[in-house]
Amino acid sequence: MHAYAHRAFRRAGACVLRPFVAKIAARRYNGCMKKRTLVFDFDMTLGYRSPMWTETVRLLLLRHNVFSTDEQVIPITHGDVYPWHFDGAARAEFLRGKTWWQAVGGAIADELVLRGVCSRAVADAVAKELPDLFCDLRFWELFPDTLPTLTALKDEGHTLVLLTNHIPEARRIFEHLGVLPLFDRAVISSEQDVEKPDPRIWDLALDGFERDGAVMIGDNYSADIKGALACGLQAILVRKPNDADYPLYSPTLEGIIPVLRQL
Repeated sequence: MHAYAHRAFRRAGACVLRPFVAKIAARRYNGCMKKRTLVFDFDMTLGYRSPMWTETVRLLLLRHNVFSTDEQVIPITHGDVYPWHFDGAARAEFLRGKTWWQAVGGAIADELVLRGVCSRAVADAVAKELPDLFCDLRFWELFPDTLPTLTALKDEGHTLVLLTNHIPEARRIFEHLGVLPLFDRAVISSEQDVEKPDPRIWDLALDGFERDGAVMIGDNYSADIKGALACGLQAILVRKPNDADYPLYSPTLEGIIPVLRQL
């Protein structure tokens, strides 16, 4: 999905935003939309990095003349090597005495060695080079319907909050993409002591805003949808296939508008 979205965005260019703006502006909700606090995830909801963790690690290994396969690297990059895979004391222990990237890079390096993918020297080099490559702004994109949809919702008077489990450089990335000014608040887990779906992070996101009728919009059924529901919020699943047959669902971000009308 990342590669497809990346190619589509490049082909269409910035002009693809115009029809989205026109379409959404023509729908101005006819005054029937309740003003709400709308909380948005980022990765695969508003935007994405292409390539993501697995491909980035494999590219770094190749720089050091180590060929690897997805079968070797996916169990590592999809494993417990990120703070958002831990909660409470386990998260604190994972990060204890380390920066965010030291903890994540170190965990990935340890797994590379443990699984026999490369030597300790190469694994440590991958961990050292990972932050610069992963944070390279050239690899980050927004989906074509992100800015038009957020702008339309903002113009209607909704409060917009960004709530994401993300890397320490996330705020710089969001500023580069032009999405940050549309939000009344951005809560990024690497700047906090908690991750989604911990209820405390929703308290941080909603503090001082209208909580009654607040809606979470995200692509991750576990962290975004179930996490929000457990906190008494409503939630809309977007983008990913609706394998859970969740009733509030849209395959696009633009499609949340008619779903919000039904709430």
